[in-house]
Amino acid sequence: MSKMVQRAVALVVMLVVVLGGTVWGVSSTTIHYQPLNNGAPVVMTVNGDEVCADEYAGYMLYNMSYYANMYAQFGMSDVWNDEYAAATLGASMPQAAKDQSVYARVVLQKFNELGLKLTYDQEKQMNQLIQDAVAASGQDAFDTQIANFGFSEQTYNNFMYISQCYQALNDYYYGENGANVPSDDELRQYFSDNYLSAKHILISTVDPTTGETIRTDEQARAEAQKILDRINAGEDFDALMNEFSEDTGLQGNPDGYIFTEGDMVTEFYEGAKALAEGEISDLVKSDYGYHIIKREPLDVDGQFENYKSLLTTAVAGTMDDLLTQWMQEADVQTTETYDEITYQNVREYLPTEVQQILNAQDAASTEDAAATDGTASTEDAAAETADAAE
Repeated sequence: MSKMVQRAVALVVMLVVVLGGTVWGVSSTTIHYQPLNNGAPVVMTVNGDEVCADEYAGYMLYNMSYYANMYAQFGMSDVWNDEYAAATLGASMPQAAKDQSVYARVVLQKFNELGLKLTYDQEKQMNQLIQDAVAASGQDAFDTQIANFGFSEQTYNNFMYISQCYQALNDYYYGENGANVPSDDELRQYFSDNYLSAKHILISTVDPTTGETIRTDEQARAEAQKILDRINAGEDFDALMNEFSEDTGLQGNPDGYIFTEGDMVTEFYEGAKALAEGEISDLVKSDYGYHIIKREPLDVDGQFENYKSLLTTAVAGTMDDLLTQWMQEADVQTTETYDEITYQNVREYLPTEVQQILNAQDAASTEDAAATDGTASTEDAAAETADAAE
């Protein structure tokens, strides 16, 4: 999954968690995508579709909230009030908001292009999430919560609608009988052509948990050679494997491993690939020590269902791969307004109702701080008076 898609998905998840929504019951409200049409300047076009400043600014504040939450988990209570951290992280916010804008547009474009419609369950999930969040805190508190993420009610509804469009696209391409799902025959052939099955006896040079040396290379090679000599003299491979192998995965994989290129260290993969079924290798050295490898027949029929998901991804990719491709291929043109919006002035470009809520919050915080300072000053004065009287 690319970073831009990963971040887009993570932000949807964050909203669900923070707002505490559930997805049970039935809502009488149906949410549809509606352009803002607030007269804000255009910051970019994506395949000809306009993205205006209020929507883009919302995505930027949304990303800023995401990173503020992430850094808070590591003890930095407000990353955006740390001058160095804010400047460093802030430089990436325009691109993050741009990615989010492109993500939203290409998902909506592809959804409409294919003539897809949300299912009843998808509409119920989206509408009930919003309904439950409002019911849990009240409309005003809900509006305040989403405002802190940069959203007005309309932009929030749009974003949740787009997240359901993404799921509908995933179902269309990769669901049961999806357009991109390969046939079982194609997957079986790929499995047969690209996967190997092998057992091995490992004599280690290092402790796999600590990385500490447990024997020299010469010692490991000598011990492995003794075992190989016994195998070549006719002793049973499995019996010697169970007695001498130091592979920590042996207990969980007594019948060996099924793997493809990249799953194992290169030396092991290449060593196994060079063998015929039933053949045993000479000593194969890797960073772990010395291996004696036995190539086994690949049980395609018996193991197919266990590997079907991995095989499908390998052959056809995933929805996120497809979305990454669409985003990379999109014709994105930015305007001068795009260059003007930064993490420092982003609030000036948010939807008007969002600015009003955030400004009211700031005013309330200022009043609270002043009241606290006033109380503290009064208490200090009283204490000084008492000291003087004594």
